[in-house]
Amino acid sequence: MKIQTTRFGELEIADSSVITFNKGIPGFEESKKYVLIPADESGETPFFFLQSIDIEELSFFLVDPFMFFKEYEIKLGDQMVERLELESPADALVLTTVTANGELTDATTNLKAPLVINNNKQLGMQVVLDNKDYLIKQPLFQNSETAVARQV
Repeated sequence: MKIQTTRFGELEIADSSVITFNKGIPGFEESKKYVLIPADESGETPFFFLQSIDIEELSFFLVDPFMFFKEYEIKLGDQMVERLELESPADALVLTTVTANGELTDATTNLKAPLVINNNKQLGMQVVLDNKDYLIKQPLFQNSETAVARQV
């Protein structure tokens, strides 16, 4: 299938790669079908774009939070597991939205409300975690390497 996007132009995508968010994403409930696109062609990046199929200008910048926050952990309730039709934790892909105003080194990510995608069933939803330690605007780059890079 071909889709038109503002960011990527026309894309050819496989029907099997379409991810359905049955209730949409909070704030964007009108768009229920998306495709996940790696941020670089090598596929070796922790960054992705979640591109709406329904609205060509709607695209979310996402990251694999486990690449930046080794202690990050999510626990889904039985109802969430059932809604996502997850049979195994290995079926779940967890990504968080990134806000990058200005430099990428100043980007934040929403650890409080990750997107969880069932890779086998192509079902997704945003879940709000009941963990007061996770922030909506968690600085993405916190290590000393980044601090040094900022000073250069």
